[in-house]
Amino acid sequence: MTSSPAPPGDGDGPRQEGIWEDGRDESGAPADAPANVHMPTPGRTTAASRGLTRTLTSTARTPGPGGLLIADVPNRMLGLAIDILVLSVTGFLLAWLLGGLVEEAGAIDAAGGDLDVVAFLVVLVVQLLISFGYFAASWRSYSATPGMRLLGLRIGDEADARTISWRGATVRWVLLGVPAVLASLAVYVPHLVGLVLGAVGAAWLLLLLYTLAQRPTRQGLHDRLAHTIVFRSRRPTA
Repeated sequence: MTSSPAPPGDGDGPRQEGIWEDGRDESGAPADAPANVHMPTPGRTTAASRGLTRTLTSTARTPGPGGLLIADVPNRMLGLAIDILVLSVTGFLLAWLLGGLVEEAGAIDAAGGDLDVVAFLVVLVVQLLISFGYFAASWRSYSATPGMRLLGLRIGDEADARTISWRGATVRWVLLGVPAVLASLAVYVPHLVGLVLGAVGAAWLLLLLYTLAQRPTRQGLHDRLAHTIVFRSRRPTA
């Protein structure tokens, strides 16, 4: 019984030229890939990630509307970090003072590690009210929070850079101030609830950071919905 001949190009026979040598056609795409499927280019992905990193780390002075200089991302991140640190300190003091609602001052969780819901909600509500004054009132009255003033940053209306309205300040507080409060909970609420809410707040802030880096005017989602823009002061305020 005779065996069937080997397929052309198998064994030690002469190798066929073309796509059979490495499984790719003349354009460099896999031979079995459909003609209408666009193959991703690694170089484009790398260039996009490098562009995002460059935007997030650059402190270059970018001209903005009305001759203003757009605030760079690193200084805005540092200013927000200072503000969150201030909120964390005030929240810690509130938790220490109002923790007396449980058994003793300085405890927001009862014995055994169970969260005291009443004390937690009281601290959270008071902290939110304080944060509204800290963020919204500062933006409306002084065009900057303490953290922004330390770095020479100001906020204004995106059209003319004038003082923002209470509506704009409130919208911006809901999208930025409230998540900042949630992120600070992980510092002074020794419970899984505080850690989870802190992670949610931090994740939202990272999302805002990503949207902030997508526009040359450095307007994140919170800026676009509140119609605000952050710029450098003409002279340092601190």
